[in-house]
Amino acid sequence: ILELDGAELIHVVDLDAALGSGDNVFAIKRILKNVNVKVEIGGGIRSLEKVDELLKLGAYRVIFGTAAVNDPSLVKEAVSRFGSEHVAVAIDEKDGKVAVHGWKNKSSVDCLELAQLFDEIGVGALIFTPISVDGTLQGPRIKKTVELMNSVTVPVVASGGVAQLDDLVALSKVGVWGAIVGTAIYEKNFTVKEALEALKNC
Repeated sequence: ILELDGAELIHVVDLDAALGSGDNVFAIKRILKNVNVKVEIGGGIRSLEKVDELLKLGAYRVIFGTAAVNDPSLVKEAVSRFGSEHVAVAIDEKDGKVAVHGWKNKSSVDCLELAQLFDEIGVGALIFTPISVDGTLQGPRIKKTVELMNSVTVPVVASGGVAQLDDLVALSKVGVWGAIVGTAIYEKNFTVKEALEALKNC
């Protein structure tokens, strides 16, 4: 449905892998086999072997989360081996710090400092999620997103809180590279087709 509606990139997170309670590689294989648009995958990616596996299965891009905080050199090696275009880092923010392990723990790492580090490493994108609004339909944290964008040159994807078309328009106007929408689509607040139409003149 997302592809038919015009989505150009589908965002998939393996929550079981992120929490260390298993994985959903079988489901991911099915998704990659049955869609013809780009798919990015995150959740539990903590080795170059896993990156290689997912890219060979057909993923367009992999997203490092907890591993990026614990071992930035792993991300640097992934960029070197697979190319910037295929490597992104998720920055999940809580009180200005980076949350890890499926958002269960808040690290002592500052969000902006981490963003700048991966900007220097040369990742293809940063995916920024203020977790206080993720899945809440309370609207995105535009001010925090802009603050992060202003500290880096790498493309920033906004995630969390999008509830209505006006939220996407507002994000577009501040210059985000893209936006991840989940709950608003599942709750039928709008469709991908309607979102693309609303953003045509932004």
